[in-house]
Amino acid sequence: MVTPFIVLALPRSRTKWLAGFLSYGDWICGHDELLRMASLEDIATWFKQPDIGTVETAAAPFWRLLGRFAPGARVVTVRRPVEAVLDALVRQGVGSETVEAMIRACDRKLDQIEARVPGVLSVRYAALGSEKGCARVFEHCLQQRHDSMWWSRWDSYRVSGDLRAQVRYAQAYLPRILKLARAARQRTLRDMERPVVSPEGFTFEEEDIETWWRDSKPLIREHMIRTGQDVDDYKMKNEPMWRLLGQMGYTQVITARSNGKMFGYLVTVLGPSLDAEGETEAMHLPFFVSDDCPSGLGMKMQRAAIERLRTKNVADLLARAGVRGSGPKLGVMYKRLGFEDFGTMHRLRLAEV
Repeated sequence: MVTPFIVLALPRSRTKWLAGFLSYGDWICGHDELLRMASLEDIATWFKQPDIGTVETAAAPFWRLLGRFAPGARVVTVRRPVEAVLDALVRQGVGSETVEAMIRACDRKLDQIEARVPGVLSVRYAALGSEKGCARVFEHCLQQRHDSMWWSRWDSYRVSGDLRAQVRYAQAYLPRILKLARAARQRTLRDMERPVVSPEGFTFEEEDIETWWRDSKPLIREHMIRTGQDVDDYKMKNEPMWRLLGQMGYTQVITARSNGKMFGYLVTVLGPSLDAEGETEAMHLPFFVSDDCPSGLGMKMQRAAIERLRTKNVADLLARAGVRGSGPKLGVMYKRLGFEDFGTMHRLRLAEV
C-alpha cells in the first residue's frame, strides 16, 4: 500500500494552492483536515485511505504522533519567514499577541521536525514560485515523475483560502478542537515515556480507593481518551463520593501491577440488596487495561475480582456493556465469564445540559 504524505507549514504559505496541485491522478490532498477531526480515531481512519495526503497549518505541534497515525508518511515542511506570515495575517484582519505567540511556537516545531524526522524535505516558500521547487515537492509526496503540464495549469491559478471563514469555523468549534488537542498532547506524552518491556508477570491485588486514585492517573487519562471523553474529564467525577464509599467498605478495587506499575484496574461498588434481605449485590464500574498489556489480562482481572467478591458473600454481580469505548466487547467477555442477559437499562437525563 502506498504511504500517505503530509505537508506542514505556517498559514499564508501557499498551502491551499499546494493542496490542489498535489491532488493529482488518484491522489487526493486535503487542506487543514485537522480542524475537522473530532477524535484521534478520526485521524487514524482518515490516513487509512489510499492515495491520501494533506497540507496542514496547525499540525506541526503534534508531529510526534505521525508514526502512530500515519506510519511511513512522507513529510514536507514549507518555510516562510515568520514576520512575513504575521504581516499577511494582519492584512487579513487576524493579528494579536496570542496569534503571534502561536505562529512563533509552530515555527519552532517546524525546526524540530526538520531536525528529527528522517527523510523530511524542507522547501522555502519562495521556491514554490518556480517549477523546480514545486517539482521537488510533487515528486517527494507522490513518488512519481513531475508533470510539467500539470504544473503549468496550476501555475496560472491564484488560489487563496478564506482565512476569515476558517477563523470563524475554528471559533465555533473551539471546544471540540481543544479537546482533540488535549488528547493529542496526552498521547504524545504517553508515547514519549520509556518503552515498556513486556512484563513477565502481573499481580492482581485488592487496593484501597485512595491508593488507586493516587496511582491510576496516567491510566485514567488514557481511559478518558479511549471512551471519547476529554482527557481531564476524570476531574469532574464525584471523587468525594468515591472516597466516602471506599471508607465505608462499599468499593472493591482490583489492580493489575508489574514491578509496582499499574497496568489495569477494575472498580466494583457493593451494597445491600433491595431484592433479598441479608444479601449483598455488586456492580462493576470503571474497568480499564493498558494497551501495553498482553491480551487476556482483562479477563484475568475479571476473574480475580469475581473470586474476591465471592469471599465477601456477594449474591449478585451486575455489569454494563456497550456504553462507551470498547463496551460492546465487554458483553462478549461477560458471557464467557458466565454472566446472563438481565433485561435492558434505559436512561432519561433530567438535569439540564
